Amino acid sequence: MKSSCPKVPLNPSVSPTETELRIREILEKLNKQIPPRPFAHLNNTTSATHSIATILNPQDTYCVGDQLDILVEARDHLRNRKGYGGDFLRARMSSPALKAGASGKVTDFNNGTYLVSFTLFWEGQVSLSILLMHPSEGVSALWRARNQGYDRIIFSGHFVSGASQVHTDCALVLNSSVELCQYLDAQDQEAFYCVKPPNVPCAAITHMHSKNKDISYLSQQERSLFERSNIAVEIMGKSNVISVSKCN
Repeated sequence: MKSSCPKVPLNPSVSPTETELRIREILEKLNKQIPPRPFAHLNNTTSATHSIATILNPQDTYCVGDQLDILVEARDHLRNRKGYGGDFLRARMSSPALKAGASGKVTDFNNGTYLVSFTLFWEGQVSLSILLMHPSEGVSALWRARNQGYDRIIFSGHFVSGASQVHTDCALVLNSSVELCQYLDAQDQEAFYCVKPPNVPCAAITHMHSKNKDISYLSQQERSLFERSNIAVEIMGKSNVISVSKCN
């Protein structure tokens, strides 16, 4: 790993750059869009089986170029309507005859309802699919865990200076009062830090190796949301094939 900083280590507590401020602004907006969604029981999370997908203004046949809209009403496993959004939906349509596929647009109204819009590109039989990839509670748990997990990967930097070879701790964030080496990407203004070895310059780093900590930031109940049977579950049901004509 090549250092882009001077040999004298920089202080990571310097004033934030314009890029850092912009990153913080984006993350703050994301935090507002993905608020905490604690739940007492799995039954209180979004259920694909009990959620309802309704085709708006259904027709016997559609024309190529038409827009088809589907209203999705999210419900939990007790069939109660959800009062907030945030579910991760994946909308796809496909033409088996043409071996073609395209994504739909999902609009979240933040009240438990979603509008899924498809532009019909091909004639013939078109299959529609709306998958609940993760309920809003799972999305929220992943976001929280993501923000907690910066220290999950342990990095160790290898420094070589003359006959000396030293290993020190490295990370994106180091809670340490000792002198640090900062390796800064000038373009992205992203920095990586290593504890500075005594009497060894920061530029003497040659490589790093890493390993994962055996830790999870998800509760056992939250982990159950990510069992295979709870991921990418179809909402549309069996009535998911429409007929599309050229309509010249």
